[in-house]
Amino acid sequence: MKNSIIKGLASVLAVASLASCSSDYLEVAPKTAVTANLVQTTESGAQDAMYGLARAMYYPYTGSDVMSILGVNGEPFIMMFYGDLYGQDYFSYLWGSQMGANFTWETNRSQASYVCQIGWMYCYNLISQANQILANIDNIDGNRDRLNFIKAQALTIRAHAYVRLLQIYGPRWEDSNNGEAYVCPLRLTPSTGNAPLEKMSVVIAAIKSDLDEALELYDARPNTINRSGAWEPDEDCARGVYARLGLLIHDYPVAQKMAKDARAPYQLLTAEQYKAGFADVQSSNYLWANPVAPTAYGLGYYAHGSYYACQGPYPTEWELGAGQINYELYRQIPKGDIRADLFFTPDKLTKPTQLRESSFWNENICNPANMNLTGNANMKIQLLQFGTKAIPGGDTKKFGQPYVSRSGEPTNPIIAFGAQYKFWGLDMYGTNSFPYMRAEEMLLTEAEAAYYNGDYATAKSCLNSLLELRNPGQTVDALSGDALLDQIKLQRRIELWGEGLSWFDLKRWNQPMIRNIWEAGNVNSNNIPASFKLEKQPTDPAWRFTVPQAESQYNTAIDRSLID
Repeated sequence: MKNSIIKGLASVLAVASLASCSSDYLEVAPKTAVTANLVQTTESGAQDAMYGLARAMYYPYTGSDVMSILGVNGEPFIMMFYGDLYGQDYFSYLWGSQMGANFTWETNRSQASYVCQIGWMYCYNLISQANQILANIDNIDGNRDRLNFIKAQALTIRAHAYVRLLQIYGPRWEDSNNGEAYVCPLRLTPSTGNAPLEKMSVVIAAIKSDLDEALELYDARPNTINRSGAWEPDEDCARGVYARLGLLIHDYPVAQKMAKDARAPYQLLTAEQYKAGFADVQSSNYLWANPVAPTAYGLGYYAHGSYYACQGPYPTEWELGAGQINYELYRQIPKGDIRADLFFTPDKLTKPTQLRESSFWNENICNPANMNLTGNANMKIQLLQFGTKAIPGGDTKKFGQPYVSRSGEPTNPIIAFGAQYKFWGLDMYGTNSFPYMRAEEMLLTEAEAAYYNGDYATAKSCLNSLLELRNPGQTVDALSGDALLDQIKLQRRIELWGEGLSWFDLKRWNQPMIRNIWEAGNVNSNNIPASFKLEKQPTDPAWRFTVPQAESQYNTAIDRSLID
């Protein structure tokens, strides 16, 4: 391959980068006449380049048939694909059936596999575009405060991309020999020439340098300069990225401080807000999120909700499920917790009905191949009743019916055991605002880091403030030691379910990934089809995706013996 992924990405999203919007990002048509020279020499060009970089985090990647089929759309895809689908808490037969061997981790170490290519491509695209901005921003005449804010944003996104590379392609910290393990090339200039693999410690130092400089620039700006919306990064996003890095490398003092500072301006979601569908931007809660663009300017079937909203087009028209919770995790949600209301599970049956909770393990009602609840009139009634009740605010005009075709008939094959009603869409394509980072993640990060720092009072206080909103009356005051840590991890899994963190968390926790399966007649079994049974211990090399062949074939400075 003559062109590297890095070079290819510069062209794949060149139009997105140079054809972004004016400051009225969501209302004004994209500019299409912005030249590379303008980007490099004018304040307005630099601003447009920054909008393009932010937009590249939520943009359809159609560089191959595989990417078109999978609906690769930037950050939401990276979070769901790597952060959830490879884990144990989220299951979707849509992905299980389409990904085949990839879903069972059989290709994670294959150089030619698209699962190794997509994350690499996405991250280095962001890095490449950020490098173009950073290489020129200091030489541009204009409002220096505004230009420094743009610079800080580019540094934030570049740091974020390198953290993602560490999460996907790096070993867990315990296996890194204190950062001596090699992981990926470090590119800090627009050059696309040969670049060797660098040690994790070198990449980590570069991330910290970017974030430190970004925070200095953010803090020095006048209060008249701010981002246009949650789709752009700001200082709280930078602190959030720093907190994620801290957890990743077990730098818990940094993780605790950065998470606390990042969430300080934000509020936790109330019970009503949590059950509102994650469709609109929650400005008081979201640190970072994709824009909710109108359909004419949106991603169409590449929108996050197209695949994952419970009334998105894939679930309602093409009979492909929007995902279900691992029932073993669901069983650990205490009674009365509002988060349990967002899943169709055996305890949701209402009378009168001839069904029993054991019916969910009856192969005449629950299809063993995909967990779809079909072939029973009583179950259809239950599903329609529950779906109507689950509509956020009862607003059928805004949301319509979940898992129901537009003809009004229930699409039976796509309602699965444990089906989620957490994510909803706003239009025919399932357009919604998916959080890249929200206050609860930072709260739970602070709690976990505080625990490891021996600050148990803070860890408990963080958890109690969350539980007060999710399950009033429950506290962790009596917990200590491993029991407290287990509760921190459990609350993170429950609260952030489906938000792209579970696999990343398991990896850094150094815990196994175990998918237990559904067994006919066994009410103590799980809700995952037998063909997807999987157990991966921390020692399995597949926890680390390998550098794609497309990179090492072009970049001859790559020494694969350092990683394979």
